[in-house]
Amino acid sequence: MQYAKPLRRHGGIVALALYAAGMTSAAQALEITLPPETARYTPSDLPGFRLVQQNCMTCHSAQYVLTQPPSSPRGYWEATVKKMKKPFGAPFADEDIPAMVDYLTKTYGAERTAYAAASAAQGSAPAPAAPAVVAGSHDPQALLAANGCTACHAVDKKVVGPAFKEVAAKYANQPGAAALVAQNIRAGGAGKWGQVPMPAYAALTKEDLQSLAGWILGR
Repeated sequence: MQYAKPLRRHGGIVALALYAAGMTSAAQALEITLPPETARYTPSDLPGFRLVQQNCMTCHSAQYVLTQPPSSPRGYWEATVKKMKKPFGAPFADEDIPAMVDYLTKTYGAERTAYAAASAAQGSAPAPAAPAVVAGSHDPQALLAANGCTACHAVDKKVVGPAFKEVAAKYANQPGAAALVAQNIRAGGAGKWGQVPMPAYAALTKEDLQSLAGWILGR
């Protein structure tokens, strides 16, 4: 009986140690690294393209629309867009809904074939699908337009992401700034300028990334 209490105390310490080790292992097991985002919304002259690019990617990948039934009618896309606003709380204005629905229906839904045919007949076929990269061109303005960068960024004011001038000011005189900005574009992410995620642009070449980074830092 003299040794019962010390043994129980020792057993309790061991149990706590094992519990803590188990919690650590469980926490480590929950760490998940997602692959770089490569899905892009199909570029278009339709006004809804910019609105979709600006609003939808703040919450989810462009992969979402690619998994929807291609025969989905306009009513389906309207219900989907409205659902994103209520109950999910997407911050776009009600007056933007028709343009967003029009773009989604004509690009990914039941009207895409007819719209493409009508555009081709008028000599202004919609732009091809992703990857939205200008082949053989490292012109920063062309790259910005082709990859939808201006849907979330402007030169001198915050849109969804920071203004290009804000980025330039943050990295001014910082050693290796161009390489760092290029890597941020390639990898995407969230947390540097708020919690709204920026998609990764892993399909861009090293030269494209350097061109964009140099242009941004020159603002």
